Amino acid sequence: MKFLFLFLFLPLIMFGDTIVVNVKGLVCPTCAIGIKKNLYNTKKVKIVDLNIIKQQVKITVLPNKFLSDIEIIKSIDNAGYKTGKKHITRTQNE
Repeated sequence: MKFLFLFLFLPLIMFGDTIVVNVKGLVCPTCAIGIKKNLYNTKKVKIVDLNIIKQQVKITVLPNKFLSDIEIIKSIDNAGYKTGKKHITRTQNE
C-alpha cells in the first residue's frame, strides 16, 4: 500500500502540478481577487490565474507541495463562489 501511494503521489510532490477549477459565477476580475487571496493563504500555491471568459481558475502548485480538492473547494467557498460541474482537473508539470 505504501508503495502504491509513493508511486502515485511522488511525481506530484516532486514537480508540483497545475490544477484547473471551474467556478460558477466567476464574471468579475475584481470580485474574484478573494479566490486568489484564499488560495495563496494555503502556502501551497505558486501562481493563480483567473479566466473570466471560461469561468476557470488555473492554479500552479509549489514544488514539494500538494493542494487537496478539499482545500481548493474551501478556498473558493470562502471567497463566496462555488465550483462547477467537473470542477477540478489536474495535470502534472515536469
